[in-house]
Amino acid sequence: MIAPRRHIRPLGAALCLAALVACARDSEAAQRGRLAGWVSLGQTLSFKARRDCAVGLYAVVTGAVKSALPLTDSAPAMRRALEARGVAALAMPGQGGDAALLAIANHDRATGMAMRRAALEARACMNEETEARFRAALDSPGTVVGWDAGTRSLILMAPAAGWLMLVAGEG
Repeated sequence: MIAPRRHIRPLGAALCLAALVACARDSEAAQRGRLAGWVSLGQTLSFKARRDCAVGLYAVVTGAVKSALPLTDSAPAMRRALEARGVAALAMPGQGGDAALLAIANHDRATGMAMRRAALEARACMNEETEARFRAALDSPGTVVGWDAGTRSLILMAPAAGWLMLVAGEG
């Protein structure tokens, strides 16, 4: 009886570790729950999550941002909103998502680099469609870029195209 006891604790620890490793970074329901407070969501177009990344692509009913997500027009204003609320979005008229990310990184390097890291790490969860839309949002004027500091999730919304993408890396 004594010999099996020696193996119970290591086995239990190994099973717990395996369960944590297998867990996804996020769930579709959790993403939709967070996003629903910020925009009017339509159907899920694509979703993939692993322990190290998550990418959700959703149709939006309107391109409007709800008041729960402060919408700013400059990097300094976005930083103030992030400090106050932990979430914020930036829409720079005539600029694409890449210009917005660059403006944030130039104003607040830590936040800008965290946003870029989330995007880079999330590539492992992107399929051809989500990667193509992500790249288009970086170049297309009118892209709204958001950041959720609590979940370290980057949001790209293409209001004219009617979709939103939330990406997250390891966190």
